[in-house]
Amino acid sequence: MKRVIYVLIISIIVSLCSPFVFHNYLEKKPLEQKDTLTFGGPIPFAEQKVQLPEKENQYPAEFSFKSPLETETKFHIIPFLFTLLCYFLLIFSVYTVVASYSKKAIDRNGRKKGKKDDEL
Repeated sequence: MKRVIYVLIISIIVSLCSPFVFHNYLEKKPLEQKDTLTFGGPIPFAEQKVQLPEKENQYPAEFSFKSPLETETKFHIIPFLFTLLCYFLLIFSVYTVVASYSKKAIDRNGRKKGKKDDEL
């Protein structure tokens, strides 16, 4: 149960940091003028207002997430929960694989501790 809680805490931290990692990239000027972009990953959940360039020659443009303390930010809970679930499953699976291999490395040749050499 402890490892599930640890992985959940790490997943929450990674999920909250993901908008700072995943930037928005616009190849060309959008057909309809939007003033908000969503950030985060793998499922975007944080929406911020941005100033899009007016001229076509200013594209492609990359937009980064600004601190929620400085800029008005709207968080969507359902996409955040899906992002949290994705990171939880990823980190938990990696943790489980690493933990199983490290336990095998401690026990030589992958033998169970209760068996003797002549029983194999």
